[in-house]
Amino acid sequence: MSLSGLIIGPVLGSGVILLPPLLFDLLGNYSLIIWIVISFLGFIFAMVFARLSILFKGEGGVSLATKNALGKKYQVLTSLYLIFAVFFGAIAVLLIASEFLGIYFPDINKALLAFYLYIPVFLFLLSRIDFIGKMMLSLTSVITIILLSSSINILLNLNEFNLILPKSSFDDISYAFLIAFWAIVGWEVIGNYSNEVKETKTITKAVIFSALIVSLVYILLVMSIVFGDFVDKNIQSFKLLWVLEPLFGEYSAILLTSITLIFCLSTIILFVGGVARLISSLQLSTFTSIHTSSGAPLGALSFLAVVHLTILSFVYYDIINISNLVAFADGFFIANAIIGLTTAIVIFDNGFLRYSAMILLVLFFAILLVSNIYILLVILSVFLYTYFIKK
Repeated sequence: MSLSGLIIGPVLGSGVILLPPLLFDLLGNYSLIIWIVISFLGFIFAMVFARLSILFKGEGGVSLATKNALGKKYQVLTSLYLIFAVFFGAIAVLLIASEFLGIYFPDINKALLAFYLYIPVFLFLLSRIDFIGKMMLSLTSVITIILLSSSINILLNLNEFNLILPKSSFDDISYAFLIAFWAIVGWEVIGNYSNEVKETKTITKAVIFSALIVSLVYILLVMSIVFGDFVDKNIQSFKLLWVLEPLFGEYSAILLTSITLIFCLSTIILFVGGVARLISSLQLSTFTSIHTSSGAPLGALSFLAVVHLTILSFVYYDIINISNLVAFADGFFIANAIIGLTTAIVIFDNGFLRYSAMILLVLFFAILLVSNIYILLVILSVFLYTYFIKK
């Protein structure tokens, strides 16, 4: 259950706060169909990476499977893609959290708020993984109950379920799928914690349980948005606050801020902790291989902290912004996922997961091709460096 606590909050993350209202504004009732498809794909994606994590346990995570299937160079390549994704993605998530928190601290720069949030995250990451998992399980359980009860409350008070699908263009639907795939991100780093899980069946159970809960939260939340009777629903952009208000009234705003903050920080804890273990496993230097007595990768965490604080300083001085960070993080996450899915296709015997990995590979590759040209060039440059230069 501790592993589930580590998974559910981060996978839901900022996506469950931002994406359902965004897709409803874009596609209306059609967004429910999108989320049903995405939830199914997300479940399959989770099972593929869980299987790889079980077959090849270690701090290197899925990169160990890639080394076995595709060779050392591709192990280094997928590791670099995931590391670069967390360089940018962790700061993007921190800034999303600081945006919500900034309502209560309007005079403090958002980058500075993000820095203040990073300090307790770093200290938390030095704890034992079972403590982190139990703490996150407690927090995410409460938040999951809040979101589910709010959604169910709206659905139980409906007069009728009326699903009229509006006309939508192919471009809008394609763009919606592109946005919604952010909800799938997170399962790739589960394998980096496999060394700290005693029984392999624990990983399978935790992933299945977590994937079901994540899907349930998304589907019920989207159903409450689609079917709910909200006064301003068709007048202005949808606000998730409206879903909480019938049950929590005047406390809804502070509750939503708290939920966002906890989910964003838990996402950072999962990814930074997982990538720190990956960096440690690569044995890049004596420093990055240092561990605390509790098993936390102190050297790698410190290295990541230096990188993250450097990027935050760029944000503070308006050299880069959150859109740049999200775009680069997305590109690297997708590139990493493509290699992971290719690994699964090579390793798995013919069966449901192998064919599912093939379908996901095509979808992820299509998404990568519509990315910003500069992102594609950076991803290609990393590939060329790793393949032709890295020894």
